[in-house]
Amino acid sequence: MKKALIVLIMLFLALPCFADQHKVLKVVDGDTIDVLYMGAKERIRLLNVDTPESVHPDQSKNTPMGEKASAYTKNRLNNKLVELEFESKLRDRYGRLLAYVIVDGVNYNLELVRNGWSPYHTKYGTSKKYHAHFMSAEKKAKAQGLNIWAVDGSGSTGFHTIAKPPAAKDYSGNVKSLKFHKSGCKYYNCSKCTVTFKNRRAAVHAGYVPCGVCKP
Repeated sequence: MKKALIVLIMLFLALPCFADQHKVLKVVDGDTIDVLYMGAKERIRLLNVDTPESVHPDQSKNTPMGEKASAYTKNRLNNKLVELEFESKLRDRYGRLLAYVIVDGVNYNLELVRNGWSPYHTKYGTSKKYHAHFMSAEKKAKAQGLNIWAVDGSGSTGFHTIAKPPAAKDYSGNVKSLKFHKSGCKYYNCSKCTVTFKNRRAAVHAGYVPCGVCKP
C-alpha cells in the first residue's frame, strides 16, 4: 500500500503543471483575446502592441492588414494554453486585463512586433520588462519591411513614415485613422496625414481605406 502511494505521488509530480496557464476562449482581433482566468472569462488586451483594426464598430477603421493580423493571432493562439504576465497597471479603462501573453514559451506580444503586425506601442507607457526587446524587434521588422512596414511603390511604409508635405499629385494617408485622401479634400493636409502614396493602389495595399468625403 505504501509503495503504491509512493508510485502515485511520483506519477503526479511527473505531470506537467498547468496551474498558471489559461485557455484561450476566443481571439477578438490581433491584439485582444478572451481567456479562462481564475474560473471566469476575461478579456485580455496585449501590452505594448496595437495591431491594425479588424472588428471596430466603425467599419471605415477596419483594414485588410487588420484582418491579416487577426488571422495570424487566431492561428497562433486559438484554443491554446497561455501564461499571462502583468505589469503595474492591471486593467485599462474598459476593464480589460493588460498583459503579456506567453505561448509555448514565447512572448507573443514581442512576436507581433517582431513579425511586423504591430509597432512597439508606447502611447500608455513603455514596457518595464521588455523595452529593449521591443525596440530591437521593431527595428528589425522595419528593416525587413514586414507587414505594416511593407514598402509600397512610393517608398513609404504601410504604417508610419517620416513626415513630409504631400505633393499635389499624391494621396495623403492619416497614420491614426488609416484613411487616405486625394488632393483637394478638406482632410488632405490634416496633422496626422504624414504618409503619401503615388497612387490609389499603393494606399489600399498598405492597409489604408478611402476617405468617405472625397472618395479617392
